[in-house]
This record gives sequence, C-alpha cells and structure tokens, in this order.
Amino acid sequence: IYVKFNVTDDQGKLSALGVDPSNVYLVIWTTTTWTLPANVAICLGSDFDYVLVKANGEIYVMAEELYRGAMETAGVTEYEVLATVKGSELEYIKVQHPFLDRESLVIVGDHVTLESGTGCVHTAPGHGVDDFIVCKNYPEIPVVVPVDANGILTEEAGQFAGLQIMIAGGSLI
Repeated sequence: IYVKFNVTDDQGKLSALGVDPSNVYLVIWTTTTWTLPANVAICLGSDFDYVLVKANGEIYVMAEELYRGAMETAGVTEYEVLATVKGSELEYIKVQHPFLDRESLVIVGDHVTLESGTGCVHTAPGHGVDDFIVCKNYPEIPVVVPVDANGILTEEAGQFAGLQIMIAGGSLI
C-alpha cells in the first residue's frame, strides 16, 4: 500500500523552495502493513533525486524515477512537478505518523533502492535488520516494537491493539 506522511517540521528546507510545508506529504510504499504502528522514520537515498509533485491540492515527495508509477497506480493523471531535490537535502525533516500521535524522522540510508515503491522507505527499526542498522546512525530514533510474544499488537499500536499481526495486515489497508 501507499501511505502519506504529512510534514510537521521542514527545518526550513521546503519553505526555501517556496512550498508550504504543511501541505507536503512523503509517500511510502510497503508490503508489510502490520509494521506501520512501529514506524519511526522514513529513509531516503542520499544521492537520489526526489520530486515535489502537486496533485489534488497536495504536494507529494517521491523519487523522480518512481513517482509516475505511483501516480498511475493511484489513478492520478493530472499533476505537476514543482521541484527536484536530493534525498540528502530532506534529511531531518519531521513528518506526522498517519494514524498515531507520533512524529517520524526523515533519514538517509544506503539500503534504499529505486526498484519499486516510491524511494521513500517506511522504517521500523523494531521489525527489520536494515531499518535497525540505519537507525543506529540517528540516536534520537527509538526502537518501537508494538507486538507481543504471541504476535498480538499492543497498546502502542493504537486502534489496532489486540489484533494478530497476520490479520492486522489486512486491517491496516
């Protein structure tokens, strides 16, 4: 699924491009929906080009090489590219988690690819080795594991608490 995270603090980076950061969303793509309650970061490729795409009154950030596929999948045919920036230029921007009262940090990492998705990688260091390793570079990022030993989402998962992770995958879509 594609999930958008609204920018809460652009560190002046998007404003410098003449863009209202409150209307900007980083768009991730994931096949592991049950890990979304553990999201604490979005990882970008440092040297990749990212575009700010205006559509439907909002501005979306995605990798230049991947945004057309995402827009096509979403059925969006009318859009405009406003600017292009390197992933490294967006590091330390903060975004709002889509359904929990928590911010996620925009970081950079070498494991990001342009093979699929949006180039904005959902990062949950409590659920993946690559995620854990890249987050070690950012000591301010917590490791959140909202799943108990029986595979049941805990209270940290908000509205999805009590669901078994294999069932929750469908519930989070």
